[in-house]
Amino acid sequence: MDGAPVSWAVVEQRLAYDDAGEPFLGSIAERDQGESESLPDHQLEHALEGERDDTDPAASALAGAMTAGRAVELVGLEPGQAPDWSQARDYLESLGIEEIEDDLLERTGVHPGRDRHAGWIDTVKARLRDDLASFRADVDGPHDQIEEWDFRGGRIFAALGDFDDDSSPSSGFGWMSRLVDAGILQAGGFYRVRKSLLLL
Repeated sequence: MDGAPVSWAVVEQRLAYDDAGEPFLGSIAERDQGESESLPDHQLEHALEGERDDTDPAASALAGAMTAGRAVELVGLEPGQAPDWSQARDYLESLGIEEIEDDLLERTGVHPGRDRHAGWIDTVKARLRDDLASFRADVDGPHDQIEEWDFRGGRIFAALGDFDDDSSPSSGFGWMSRLVDAGILQAGGFYRVRKSLLLL
């Protein structure tokens, strides 16, 4: 367009799934052919910057964490959606030991070579109950461990940590990664956010 700015407008957003079955927020955009004619250059620049304002903090924090070699776990809520804590708790209580992956089993405090098999599910659920209570208290309260960002009308929740924090009972990264891997946050209305979505 002869060096003139070009903008795109998001006309539709919906929950989609990748080839591995992971959910992500899909966006359909159309080129705005008239914007460069209808706005002076400085107004157009501000308009485009405004579109990026809600994603920049998330993208910057994510890029910084990845550069520093830290682990990041991300979940989101669709616009206007509130967490369904009751549904999350019901799902947690319905879990059977056959639904818990070996890695998650150990990260919730089970020692398969030492602990009696009959007590495994009680250990897992006790850890996940504490994780859910800690996650909810931080999300509803001070955000000491869980960061929150506005994102395209919805909300993104992020936990940063070291990779060995996924077993820690006092780490927000540990709470979130265990709750996501068990499917508990998804049952409560959250979706897992692909990091690439924030780095576009």
